[in-house]
Amino acid sequence: MPELGEVAHAAKLLATHLKGKNISRFAPDLKDVIVFPQNAIKTTTAAESAKSPYFASSASTTPSSVAIQYVGKTIVDVGRHGKYFWMVLYGDSPSQSPKSLYSVILMHFGMTGWISIKSVATHFYPMERGPKKESAEEIAEVWPPRFTKFELSTQDGMEVAFTDPRRLGRVRFLEIESDKTIADGSDVLASDIEAQLKKIEPLCRSGPDFSKPDSRWDLATFSTVIRKRKVPVKSFLLDQACCAGIGNWMGDEILYLSRLHPEQYTQDLSNSDIEELYKNLCEVSELTVKTEGNTAEFPESWLMLHRWSKKQKSGDRPITAAGYTVDYVTVGGRTSCFVPALQKLKRSWQDDEPGQFDDNLTEGKRVKPKLSKTSAPKKSKRAETATNLSATPAPRRNTRSSK
Repeated sequence: MPELGEVAHAAKLLATHLKGKNISRFAPDLKDVIVFPQNAIKTTTAAESAKSPYFASSASTTPSSVAIQYVGKTIVDVGRHGKYFWMVLYGDSPSQSPKSLYSVILMHFGMTGWISIKSVATHFYPMERGPKKESAEEIAEVWPPRFTKFELSTQDGMEVAFTDPRRLGRVRFLEIESDKTIADGSDVLASDIEAQLKKIEPLCRSGPDFSKPDSRWDLATFSTVIRKRKVPVKSFLLDQACCAGIGNWMGDEILYLSRLHPEQYTQDLSNSDIEELYKNLCEVSELTVKTEGNTAEFPESWLMLHRWSKKQKSGDRPITAAGYTVDYVTVGGRTSCFVPALQKLKRSWQDDEPGQFDDNLTEGKRVKPKLSKTSAPKKSKRAETATNLSATPAPRRNTRSSK
């Protein structure tokens, strides 16, 4: 599934080639109700968003009129958050409010979605398929591409297509009211649109995007949240309500750099574990977005570059640049890649009272809670029941004989 890097790359492509241009043609395949889950265009205002995620617009704006409604509008901004990205359109739109009405095309790639721009090469390649074997120049361009879900053309001749072979992606058409205008500055308008999108479905369920310093939690908040969870740390990273945009390979990379086993439970992490995890979560997210997911620009020490190997077909495991063997384990239904020699699973005590952690914790070592001289160990409920039964005298048998 496309993650932060791929989404950042797609958003950059759209911003570079479409921002500031007018739409001359927009052709969505609205018969596909899976990719286009809404049965009407939706309008949201600040007051309405507090009541319901979506609100029906006026009767004149129906799905069948989307193509006509968007023609002539200008693409004024492109934004992203986690695995979602969007284009903001502005033009003459009827509005009974003094605020400006902006159209938003909100997109999610799902498993196989992508944005293609005609005659524009890209380094994009689904990372989970392994190393790329052919360049973009070696692949003959067919237009429109197969599995196209919508096409968009600009007045200067640019052509864009959203494709999705497996139809797991989503495209939504939203109308957002804002008291900000382009005159206030593109950054001000972009921030206001994003803030309003985060109040409604589906972005209202997304957590912080750690590639953006103004979006992510600080270390104290991160520590508080992760200590309340009792899940494998890999599952925590993949939870979009906690770490928006993190996917399978990024989660593995963060854990590898943090020297944490994917199956390690969050409540068993020490303070230093959490600090290291937070640091690598921020750094991997920022670098992945900066490089737009281009593996050619990743550090050689990253696990990502050694996840796959031709040796796997013969049963051998890949080897990292430092010579460590790579192995795999399934966590939360996802295959996790890790280095057993560096990412060791720490054992935990199954006591009634939680153990105390040493920040210099090593494999299999934990400081058990110390009992005072006057206190006795707590008995389990099963042991207490057995003790009570043994202390209870047996009932007297009726020795009276029958006559």
